[in-house]
Amino acid sequence: MNYALQILFILILMLIGFIVRKRGMISAVGTSEMVRVLIAVIYPCLIFSSVTKLDARELAANWIMPVMALAIAGTGLLLGLLALKFLKGIDRQRASAFLFQNTINNYLFLPLPLVMLAWGEKGVALLVFASMGFELTVWTVGVFLFNRSSKLSEGIRMMFGPPLIVLIFSICWVCVRDLLHPEIPNVGIASDLVLRILELADFGAETIGRAAVAVSMVVSGSRIAALDVKAAFDGHVWLLSALRLIATPILFILVLKMIPMEETAYGILCVIATMPAAVTSLIFSERFGGDSDFIASTLLVTHIAGVITIPLLLAWAI
Repeated sequence: MNYALQILFILILMLIGFIVRKRGMISAVGTSEMVRVLIAVIYPCLIFSSVTKLDARELAANWIMPVMALAIAGTGLLLGLLALKFLKGIDRQRASAFLFQNTINNYLFLPLPLVMLAWGEKGVALLVFASMGFELTVWTVGVFLFNRSSKLSEGIRMMFGPPLIVLIFSICWVCVRDLLHPEIPNVGIASDLVLRILELADFGAETIGRAAVAVSMVVSGSRIAALDVKAAFDGHVWLLSALRLIATPILFILVLKMIPMEETAYGILCVIATMPAAVTSLIFSERFGGDSDFIASTLLVTHIAGVITIPLLLAWAI
C-alpha cells in the first residue's frame, strides 16, 4: 500500500495549493508567474541535477530505459489519437490537452519515492535516465501539441526553451566530464578551484530543483480551486482517465513482458507506465495556452483513482 500513500502525499500538496488560492493568498496572476519561474528556472535545475548524477557508462549500458520511456509515451499518443477519432465536436484546445494527458504521465515526481523504496539508489539512477525519454517527448511533441495552431517556426522556438537546452547540455556535460575526469587531479590548484565551483553549482541546482515537486503541486491545486465542480464530471475527463490509468499501462506492459531485460529495469518501467496524468500538462497549458479546466480535472480524477489502479496493476505486472 506504499503506492497509495505516496499518491495521498501528492494529493495533500495539491490541497495546499487549493487552500491558499481559496484564501486569496495567491491569485490567478500569481499562479501564472509561478509557472513561468518553474519552467525557466526550477525545472531546468531539476533536470541538470538529476542527469549529472549519472555517468557515461551508465548511459551506454542502460540505453533501453529512455527508449522504453519513449515507447510508453508513444503507446499513450496512439491510443489518444484512436480515441479522438470517435469523439465528435471536440475543439482544438481540448483535443491537444487530451493527447498530451495520455502521452505524458507523472513519470518522475510520483514514481521516484516508489522506486527508491523498492530498488534503492540504483533504481533511482535508472528512473532518472528513463525520464530523459519523456523529457525529450515533453519538450518536442508536447510543445507542438499545445502549439498546433501556430507557425512551425514558433513551435521550434518554444521547443528550444530552457528545459530542453539544459537537458542536451547535461548529457553533453556528463560525457565530457567522464572523459576528462582522470586528467583533472594532475592540473593543480586551478583544477581544485574549478572542482569546487562545479560542486557549488551542482549543489545550487539540486537545491533549487527540489522545489519542482512542491511548486508544481501548489500550482495544480491553485488551478483546481478555480474549477467549476461540474468540470470533474465531464465525459472526456473520465474517458481520458480510463485510457491513462488502465488501457495505456496494460497495453504497454503486455508488450514489455515480451522484451528480454534486467528485472530491475522491467520493474521500474512498469511503475512508470501505471502513473496518472502529468502535472506538467497544466504547466504547459498555463504557459502556452490550452484547456486548463479539462487538464486540472483530469489531474484530480487520475490521481485519486490511481490510489486504486496503481497497486492493482503493479501486483499483476511485477
